Amino acid sequence: MERIGARERIVNLDVLRGIAILLILLMNIPYMGDFATDDYFPARLRWNGLDQAAWWLHQMLDGTQRGLLELLFGAGVLIMARAAMTSDGPVAVADLHYRRNLWLAAFGVANGMILLWPGDILLSYACAALLIFPFRVLPVRKLLIIGIAMTVVLQGWNIVEYLDRIDLAARVAAGDASAAKDWAAAQAAVSPPDPAAVEGARSVPLVAWIAQMQGFWVFVQFTEVQIFWENWAEAFATMLIGMALFKVGIIQGAASRRTYWLLLLAGYGIGIALRVEATATMLAFDPAPRLGMFTHSLARLPMTLGHIGAISLLLTNQFGVGLLAPFVATGKMPLTTYLGASAAAAIAFGPLFDLWGRFPFAELAGIAFAFMAAQLIGANLWLRYFATGPVEWLWKSLAYNHFQPFQRHDRLIGTETTS
Repeated sequence: MERIGARERIVNLDVLRGIAILLILLMNIPYMGDFATDDYFPARLRWNGLDQAAWWLHQMLDGTQRGLLELLFGAGVLIMARAAMTSDGPVAVADLHYRRNLWLAAFGVANGMILLWPGDILLSYACAALLIFPFRVLPVRKLLIIGIAMTVVLQGWNIVEYLDRIDLAARVAAGDASAAKDWAAAQAAVSPPDPAAVEGARSVPLVAWIAQMQGFWVFVQFTEVQIFWENWAEAFATMLIGMALFKVGIIQGAASRRTYWLLLLAGYGIGIALRVEATATMLAFDPAPRLGMFTHSLARLPMTLGHIGAISLLLTNQFGVGLLAPFVATGKMPLTTYLGASAAAAIAFGPLFDLWGRFPFAELAGIAFAFMAAQLIGANLWLRYFATGPVEWLWKSLAYNHFQPFQRHDRLIGTETTS
């Protein structure tokens, strides 16, 4: 089965993917470079105006880069499945789909066990994609109903936590001694970590640190934090919505300007309003029940749709096309970009350079932007001479069971798929 040719690529998808894959580092670096817990305390080292501005930016964008990638994943399944109409048939398409995503899952395991990033998303995305293929034939309405319903249901845990916190506050006010202990524990969770614990984490020898991080990957993904299951369910739901948006032409830039203005205004209007409440809740640094305990996650999809509206509108004029053109390169090299950031973080914040826990929030954001700029420049230079990124080349070669073109002058079998 042949791959998608260069003329079939959709610039909107590459730009969206290129921006999203870079922004993942901005979201991850607070956990890569400092105290990696769910209750990360941004004011641990410093809390000036820059730190607060960086925190607000982080909270406004949080999860939306995942949202874009998940929507694009769903769209990519439909793009690849066009080959089901050729002589290769649907069996060959399904075989390629499952083989691609099984290998993607292997890259996700490698990201956690070799590159030592506990927050990997590739494994959960690959597992969601393994189940998404049969849904490609559903009509738009059903895709949207299932995807949006799942997205809302996934907020149930946060709502339960909010209601439990209301109950806990009431029991504390009534003088319940056991509730007072639980309240103290909740307060500790939003308080700065013990500086001695941070210093102790820095003093771990390299071999012990590797084993510790591998165990932490299991802890975060599957046992205590369990983000694998959360990310899997989120990805599955959002991939369905991505399929629907592709079928109506929205995600690939084929809709009207009015549609994109509606996505921008409604998406950002709803999303920012919900995120402001949620961020104010976090900045209170106390365990009191607030609506922001569940509005943060609820805002992810509207904010993501706002991004699609804004970027698609920019791509309708010459200025926007020129401004966003560099992101096409990282959009064509998403795995190299994503795994490259994991590798750089492991080197910089591991025992080798011992930079973990040394930077306040704004400086971590600055490091992320600097590395993102380097990746953007590097990707554009790389694609001047090579047909694809190194990790993409390996992935495609494994998926297609034969070596794919690497240098630009190699005999072309096609260019990389957009999924």
